[in-house]
Amino acid sequence: MASAAGTQPDSRSGSGHVLFCTDTFLRDHGARLRAAAPLIDVVTLDRDDTIASGDIEQATIAFMSPDTWPDRARPFFDGVAAAASLDWFHSMFAGVDGPIFKALAARGVRVSRSAGASANAIAETVFMFLHGLGRNLHHARRDYAERRFQWHLWRALEHRRIAVLGYGPVGQRIVHLALAYGMRPTILRRHARGDEPCPTRRLDELGDVVSDQDVIVTALPLTDDTRNIVSADVIAAMGPDTVFINVARGALVDQAALTGALRAGKIAGAGLDVFASEPLPADDPLWDSPNVLITPHNAGSSHGSRLQIVDGFFENLDLYLAGRPIRHEVLAERQKAPPPGSVSQ
Repeated sequence: MASAAGTQPDSRSGSGHVLFCTDTFLRDHGARLRAAAPLIDVVTLDRDDTIASGDIEQATIAFMSPDTWPDRARPFFDGVAAAASLDWFHSMFAGVDGPIFKALAARGVRVSRSAGASANAIAETVFMFLHGLGRNLHHARRDYAERRFQWHLWRALEHRRIAVLGYGPVGQRIVHLALAYGMRPTILRRHARGDEPCPTRRLDELGDVVSDQDVIVTALPLTDDTRNIVSADVIAAMGPDTVFINVARGALVDQAALTGALRAGKIAGAGLDVFASEPLPADDPLWDSPNVLITPHNAGSSHGSRLQIVDGFFENLDLYLAGRPIRHEVLAERQKAPPPGSVSQ
């Protein structure tokens, strides 16, 4: 177990705390960590994905940094599960719907999330899908491979109607860019607040809204209320020129119904970053659908978003060591949330 000792202890030195992190995070940000918490001890997930069992039991803080995803996530979570003294876990993710987070909550571990850190990157991925599908890049790629100089007509984004499901940091950024492109956005959230920059409808009106939209984008968290919200009935209500984009969670969508609609040409196309099962199985029919663009659940994985995630951890570390409320703490957010019907996603 490494120590960052080197100065006299004070209330913000980190003395008495042990951080669990990856060796990569410590290599890249060790100097910043020593400046923020000179006396904090560190136990790392090493290059061969091993952890000293005696050390991990003493960890009081854990930071899941972006370099853990995806290949090192499982051994890192195994380490978190073994950290019997853990008090606070900071996640690289904005969503906290996975089983690890429920297990931590059951243990009384404080959990904070990286809300908004990847919003710009995810919103840019949405427009990458829109440009790619609108400009027939899936056909152009084939023409390129065959060295065929083939002319295609493409669709501009201006004036196209786009429904954005969810109005958190990601949804807000998508709407902002849509307005900049001259699109006509509609926000869907639980209830309108009155300060939205465009028409806003309730999520329970989704089936009525999708029938006259050119683009549907999901930017919702996965909860019991939103699971399978893009149901077979909602998909059936979409028009033949509709493009569907999912950059949130695969479980929001009836994937079998979506696949059937795409392959039958009942909707125009889809840009998908998330799936019901991940990795997407090699024999899944979505791979062979000519009107689908697929990315491997990395919509938010830009260099800039990774730096923002690290900055968010250090900001929270300062607050935690000072005994002040940390930002984006999951339980605190839920406790502060107004009752259903007063605030929307």
